[in-house]
Amino acid sequence: MATATETTRVSSLGTHSQQTSKLHKGRIAGKVITYLLLTISGLIFAFPLFWTASSSLQTWQELRSYSPHLFPSDPQWGNYADVFQAVPFARWLLNSFLIVAITIPGTILTATLTAYAFARFNFIGKNVWFVLMLSTMMIPATVTLIPQYLLWFKLKMINTYVPLTIGAWLGGGAFMVFLLRQFILSLPRELDEAAEIDGANPVRVLFSIIMPLMKPALTTVAILQFLGDWNAFFGPFIYLNRQPLYTAAVGLRYFQYIPLETNDPRDHLLMASAAIMTIPVLILFAAAQRYFISGVVMSGLKL
Repeated sequence: MATATETTRVSSLGTHSQQTSKLHKGRIAGKVITYLLLTISGLIFAFPLFWTASSSLQTWQELRSYSPHLFPSDPQWGNYADVFQAVPFARWLLNSFLIVAITIPGTILTATLTAYAFARFNFIGKNVWFVLMLSTMMIPATVTLIPQYLLWFKLKMINTYVPLTIGAWLGGGAFMVFLLRQFILSLPRELDEAAEIDGANPVRVLFSIIMPLMKPALTTVAILQFLGDWNAFFGPFIYLNRQPLYTAAVGLRYFQYIPLETNDPRDHLLMASAAIMTIPVLILFAAAQRYFISGVVMSGLKL
């Protein structure tokens, strides 16, 4: 009887061991497949960046050849210097930096104030106003383009940076407010109550207690605002008609007109200038990647 019991026990242990082994192998296979898919996806998304960098080091003859070259036969590092000689690209880069230097602080300040009001205060119609604010995200920008242009034209603000920056100081946009509101909702109200017991008013609570804890969310907002203004083409193209005021994104289009005026193709310079424009974005993401991911994840904890 004991022998039969031991045999059954050994058999069950063997079966359990086999199941555990299969489960372990299944997990390993799942991880391999996951990392393989992530690697393939990463290569696909990185290919345009690689193509831009490679094309920026080629001659225009190589770029226009029928057989594409993945790598330049003779890297033309002088293309990057030629960009700044062919057009006032340095001035355009400074213009882009000036715009983001104005809009990022404005968005952080006004969007935080608005989000704090929606997250912590109770007032009549709060949810209605919040839904109305979010509904503005469904309105295409082209719908309001003509009225806005006429407004700024009558105010004599065309060929200035006011139409491109004023929105950042008037709330920063519905999505930014929504993102920060979600993050504030994830913070315990006990922090506010403890500060209020010590005599802090709502403004002091926001700037001394809440905002220091919002670093990931504020970093996310800053990155998104930077990307939006740095890559913006439509707005600057409409409101800026003088070449010295161009942003870098609008300036890229200028390379298309040079061949028409001089009969000298500048495709290689276009790719070099595009590569230059990606450098600040890559540096920003590399420096703030940890805060960016944390801000996106934590902003979705509460609805």
